[in-house]
Amino acid sequence: MDGLNVDKQLDEKTELIISKMEKEIELKEKELASKDQEINNLKNELAFFKNQILNKNKKIFGKSSEHIKDNQMSLFDEAEKYSDTKVAEPTIEEITYKRKKSSSYVGKKDNLAHLERIVIEHKLDEDKAFCDKCHNELTVIGTKTKEVLKYKPAELYIEEHITYSYACKSCEEIDGNANIISIKAPNALLYKSMASHELLSHVINLKYQYAMPLYRQETYFDMLGASLSRQTLSNWIIATADEFEAVYDVMKEKLLESHYVQADETTVVVVDSKGQDSKAKKYMWLYKTGEWKNPIILYDYQRTRSSTCPKEFLKDFSGVLQTDGYQGYNSVENVKHIYCLAHIRRKYFEIVSKLEGEALKNSRAVIGFNFCEQLYKIEKELKEKYEGDDDYYKKRHEIRLEKSAPIIEEFIKYVDIELNNALPRSPLGQALEYSKKLLPTFRTFLTDGSLEIDNNGAERAIKPFVLGRKNWLMCNTPKGARSSAVIYSIVETAKANGLVVEKYLVYLMDMLCNLENKDTDTLLKYMPWSNELPDKLKLQNKNLHGKKD
Repeated sequence: MDGLNVDKQLDEKTELIISKMEKEIELKEKELASKDQEINNLKNELAFFKNQILNKNKKIFGKSSEHIKDNQMSLFDEAEKYSDTKVAEPTIEEITYKRKKSSSYVGKKDNLAHLERIVIEHKLDEDKAFCDKCHNELTVIGTKTKEVLKYKPAELYIEEHITYSYACKSCEEIDGNANIISIKAPNALLYKSMASHELLSHVINLKYQYAMPLYRQETYFDMLGASLSRQTLSNWIIATADEFEAVYDVMKEKLLESHYVQADETTVVVVDSKGQDSKAKKYMWLYKTGEWKNPIILYDYQRTRSSTCPKEFLKDFSGVLQTDGYQGYNSVENVKHIYCLAHIRRKYFEIVSKLEGEALKNSRAVIGFNFCEQLYKIEKELKEKYEGDDDYYKKRHEIRLEKSAPIIEEFIKYVDIELNNALPRSPLGQALEYSKKLLPTFRTFLTDGSLEIDNNGAERAIKPFVLGRKNWLMCNTPKGARSSAVIYSIVETAKANGLVVEKYLVYLMDMLCNLENKDTDTLLKYMPWSNELPDKLKLQNKNLHGKKD
């Protein structure tokens, strides 16, 4: 019995030791698991910060193009699970190319046919048109032609207008009152200024189309023999912008009547009343009609990026508004909102563009990028095949419903699935979260063939201001910023409608200074899209019209 008790006691002790060891092992395993989790979290955080640094470096030093290498594109086949399964697998694909002759290959006669032509004939003098051997008269047997493109340097000169007054002496002798008739000088947009319409147009064109700041224009005019300070030039521009306000108002009225507007915004530095750079960021907002016909582009200077800015500007607009993902536009009332696919694609591009090999093959971001590429491919094919047709928008609407709609739905499903697996702070997690907010509005994109897939039209329209800002750096006063908004609006709308900006500005000034009534109906015939504008204002070189910067 004693032996049995001893064995029983030993068994109990053994069990206690084993139980204790098991608990210690379980505790150690939990500690290790916690450490592993901590290590994984640190790795993810490190990867997040590395990606942030790579993105910053790419924006500063890298190319802006979002094209993917061929070896990366080949990995898009990994997305079979989320691709459009209704599309049949091709057996043999035959590819044909149609290439339009680029402007560099267009003959010079085609490019320069609209220019004035001066013909200069080089002949022998009559007294020399004799043979030096037999002294008989020479006969013309042929000609050779050489064309030289000439440039006439700019020239400043004073145009002095002397107006005469006349009196009838006969009337004066009869009743003592002379009938006086005075000749009126031509009207000018800036009545008290010596600046001609041609000079004003040239100054505006140099600054707003070719981004030449006023301090450079000051030296430019100095070399032409005229001392024009930048203050004088600035005063001319602001005074001209004041006269253009009526035109701006009509443009805004017509933009708000359209059914589709694209919007964007960018920063601008404005000097305060004390001559110091303002600490707070100021903004130049842009609004553009989405239709390709009769485009209108408007700039609007505001002191903040507050949502009240687009809300106030678009308060009378009730169509479709397309923007990037900035939430400030969501306050605009009575509109259907559609976002920009280019901004969604960029989030995935920033991930896949840094990956190669197995890392790229295993990346789930490739699938998201592939969905965007499929949608853009459809848009490209539609443009190449149907653009210019009278029923282009109708065909685009029908084909989008057939081909694009299923891809958008699959894209939304992909985002919902992947959001459950991706880390929120990871690049993929951020791309998916961004897509989650913006993608559902693309169902609006499917309702109207005139709507674009992205907001690139607005981004291209605001680009001239961004490029100009790099040269002139700032606006000297808030009033100057407002003046720039008005003039940029007219210049960019004229460009978008295929006009020669400098000629159009002269024409517009000539018309405005002679108008007594400046209501909408009167001004409409002088708008950049008007069919009543003379042909001489229209861009003759078709290769330049609509060319993207």
